[in-house]
Amino acid sequence: MLYHISKTSGLKALKPQVSTHKKAYVYAIENPVTGLLFGAPHDDFDFIISEENRKPVITECYPDVFRLIFDGKKCSVYEVSENGFMRGKTTWDPELVSENEVPVISETIVDDLYSRLLDEEAKGNLIIRRYEDTAEYKSLIAEHIVDRLVRFDAVYTESERLKKHYGKIIDALQNIMDGHLL
Repeated sequence: MLYHISKTSGLKALKPQVSTHKKAYVYAIENPVTGLLFGAPHDDFDFIISEENRKPVITECYPDVFRLIFDGKKCSVYEVSENGFMRGKTTWDPELVSENEVPVISETIVDDLYSRLLDEEAKGNLIIRRYEDTAEYKSLIAEHIVDRLVRFDAVYTESERLKKHYGKIIDALQNIMDGHLL
């Protein structure tokens, strides 16, 4: 059984959609708790999402973002068959994709995603790494953010959200990319 999480309820079939991979896929995951982390809109500038020993880990990229993203959000957990799903088509190993429409087997509505994720943390099914004001933690986040700014061609972004949280990193990257160090 695989899981697809969506903010849209009532779906009977999942249709391939173009996302960051620039190819139309239906996305699914084996671990439903990992899937819940995608129950509210966010991006790579908000969290680092990984798995350690098949347990999901979410790491905040700035203070209080976990609460800001998930509090008051509702989502649907769709169960789907593994038939037609492929592994290794994206860079994230837990992610499986299908190029075809996928019928829904069942839907479970999560009315309070924030509370559900805190419950999963309390049960030991989820690790939430809250933002820490330490050099080691900030170094981890800075490395992740620099990678994403370059990878997503966002060094010259106009996004106020990104400038608010990562303005100094953006300014530094723009400074070193002007060619004066060559």
